[in-house]
Amino acid sequence: MTLTLTKLPTLPIDTDIVITGTKLNRDPDEVYLNVNDQQLGGWEEIEITLHAEGFPNSFTVSLSSVDPIDGRTIVPRAGDKCSVQIGNDLVITGYVDRDSETGTDSSHTITLQGRGMTQDLVDCSAEWESGQIIQGNALQIAEKLALPYGIAVELGKGAKPGPDAIGWMLNYGETGADIIQKFARNAGLLAYEDSRGHLILATVGKTKAASGVVYGTNVQAWSAENSMDGRYSEIVCCAESLNALSDLPGSDFYDKAVDPNVPRHRLLYVVVENVAADPRVFTSTKAKWDAARRAGRSAVVHAMVDSWRDKNGKLWAPNTIVPVNLPGNRGGKELVLSEVSFRRSSEGGTTADMLLMPRAAFVPEPIVINPVSTADIKPAQPTPAPAS
Repeated sequence: MTLTLTKLPTLPIDTDIVITGTKLNRDPDEVYLNVNDQQLGGWEEIEITLHAEGFPNSFTVSLSSVDPIDGRTIVPRAGDKCSVQIGNDLVITGYVDRDSETGTDSSHTITLQGRGMTQDLVDCSAEWESGQIIQGNALQIAEKLALPYGIAVELGKGAKPGPDAIGWMLNYGETGADIIQKFARNAGLLAYEDSRGHLILATVGKTKAASGVVYGTNVQAWSAENSMDGRYSEIVCCAESLNALSDLPGSDFYDKAVDPNVPRHRLLYVVVENVAADPRVFTSTKAKWDAARRAGRSAVVHAMVDSWRDKNGKLWAPNTIVPVNLPGNRGGKELVLSEVSFRRSSEGGTTADMLLMPRAAFVPEPIVINPVSTADIKPAQPTPAPAS
């Protein structure tokens, strides 16, 4: 097998590739690596992974040939900026992390590994000149942290940037991704990477795939795991682990949520990390989130399907709703796609590995960005005696 190379005109990365005014007639599932003004195809082993929870996206491609690549082809090197396409669809914009060549007296293999542009937010320490975030919401803070690396940040459709943080201190060694995820959670948003290498702050998706995962139709392998060991019939959320003097207003610091689908008594106390400015609202929100999240994460589906695309020819995309019809699935008829890996190999053929869960599994955990001291909260007042 040899590496195929096409010299292409310089075009915007999200533009269909055109030569002499005609769209290239290409295999929609052929993978191309665009790097150093050339487009490389013919890859034999492929793994491209896209996420809805976290970032960056990643790829590994390789091929084997009897002879080394000839001198006319410039093999990409670690550090090169690149993009990955499946057919005419852009899937990753980022960098080659590693290049390797291995061989014997009768074989030669080239392997390239890379990740999307947001990798620098994960790998590198956060840069903030004063060491303290004076004021800013999730979008503003993410934009400033991403700026040194040339990464654009966008809000997803219908998403809001959340409340401002005031006087928040950064810790040495924290990465930009650590901080972005905290503020995204505070705003109730997911943070992930799109095909352009942009950081997206979005709510749980509402877009539905044209087709789904159907037993007996497109599924090659699957597992449906349903668990009860992480669920509780009653979750009590409290803002203080101890109130020895009974001077904190109890109704403000405790709330509970009930999971009616847990068949026996199972009680869990959850102590929140910090006291919120409005303890009543926060503890109530935290308790409901904990119960819903545990229920959502108790029904997990892994499926390997025989195509990278739905019936309308659209690539499977994270944070979309996918219809699921599988034996053993008790998470619902429609699940959210958390992660997809597009794979191709000589042994396994062309497959898409999908991780799917109920919508409740993706609701970000509520956290306190600006905690308050219990000393600043007025103690509980004694209840007046009833009039005689």
